[in-house]
Amino acid sequence: MMLQDYFEDFILLERSQADDGLGGFSSGWTEGVTFRGGVTQVVGREVDPTGLLALKTMPMLLHEWDVTLVLDDRVRRLSDGAVFRVTGQSGDMRTPAISGMAYCQVPVERVVTAP
Repeated sequence: MMLQDYFEDFILLERSQADDGLGGFSSGWTEGVTFRGGVTQVVGREVDPTGLLALKTMPMLLHEWDVTLVLDDRVRRLSDGAVFRVTGQSGDMRTPAISGMAYCQVPVERVVTAP
């Protein structure tokens, strides 16, 4: 089984602004490019304010190499409509081209209210 077998469809949401006719504007989200990816949990260790070691889980989005996600992008998982905010840069964690596996990984957080 390949890693891609676990990927789902995602869509990049792009911020849009329109004139509201009253001298201002209203903002919203429009659907952009569709890509395949998967959300997984990464466990890390950090020291809390009391000096004790604590485990922290952080969701990560593993996605196709040809999509570049940047800080504050929003993506929607099409299977359930869940929206995630990108909290890093996908260009920071790319597999080497020589590996033959073209993936990027970016930290995300789930948005409670969908845009």
